[in-house]
Amino acid sequence: MDKNLFKTIDFTIRTEALYANVNLMREDIMQRFGIGRHRLNNLLNAHTNGMTFPQYINAIRMEVAYDLLTSHPEMTITDVARQVGFTAPNLREQFKRCYGITPAEYRSGLLSDLEDL
Repeated sequence: MDKNLFKTIDFTIRTEALYANVNLMREDIMQRFGIGRHRLNNLLNAHTNGMTFPQYINAIRMEVAYDLLTSHPEMTITDVARQVGFTAPNLREQFKRCYGITPAEYRSGLLSDLEDL
């Protein structure tokens, strides 16, 4: 049952783009799904290799940012940042921490790869 609940929470956060809300709090998720802090923490611990709520939301934001940078080259990095709930400087910092390069470096590498085709 817990696995299904986690899948439902994850699906909702992703499909409704709840991650894009810069003010998203664990309490919002707790209230929406009628669960307590302890239960949410246990779900995250069991299904995300021990991530905290902020780490989990940031991981989703990084996945979405990566996908947007890849599939929407017309979007500015600032637009991508806004779309995922970050400021541009915050996206830069988090992206570099997660992937080892900045969003601009990543995009530059993509464009370079396309030119080589």
